[in-house]
Amino acid sequence: MKLLWLSLLFVGLWCSSRCQEENELNVRRIMREMEVIPEILDEAPKDLLKVNYDNTMDIEEGKMYTPKELKFEPKLDWNADPASFYTVLMICPDAPNRENPMYRSWLHWLVVNVPGQDVMKGQPISDYFGPLPPRNSGLQRYLLLVYQQSDRMDFDEKRLELSNVDGHKNFDVQKFTQKYGMGAPVAGNILQSKWDEYVPELMRMVYGVGE
Repeated sequence: MKLLWLSLLFVGLWCSSRCQEENELNVRRIMREMEVIPEILDEAPKDLLKVNYDNTMDIEEGKMYTPKELKFEPKLDWNADPASFYTVLMICPDAPNRENPMYRSWLHWLVVNVPGQDVMKGQPISDYFGPLPPRNSGLQRYLLLVYQQSDRMDFDEKRLELSNVDGHKNFDVQKFTQKYGMGAPVAGNILQSKWDEYVPELMRMVYGVGE
């Protein structure tokens, strides 16, 4: 019985390690295939960030989702150290479109000083708002990234209201993370979205205006 238990434990550990290696390879592959590397990041995330919307939908990296499916803040899961602090962010590098990304990158979410995986206990600089692709903009990429901080930190950035357009456009993720001594993202994921008839309603909810 003891031998059987040890064998099952070994198999479980091996499968877990193999799965983690596959996740790491896959996230690096998809980031390169979708030209995140080197357009936006110098180095791919070390691990896959698991992203779940509405407790029912797990994001499959690189796939397309509707703005309606992504309208609420997702739950995140990564290999976090409970004693460490993290920065969580979401950006769109393709604003207003991929051919002319003059607003690269548009900040959709930024929470700093996240203890372990508990995003709710972090310090929000920008609350989450989902994709709002302009009409006829085609597919847009959305990156969700997690960075490990050296410790709990004091950030200069002021809290951004969702209506503050200037504060959200042209967010330079590389410059921001270098400013606070963060290395490559420890976890990440990518999804795509495009305009549909629900976007004008979301625009009214977020900005109080139509398109």
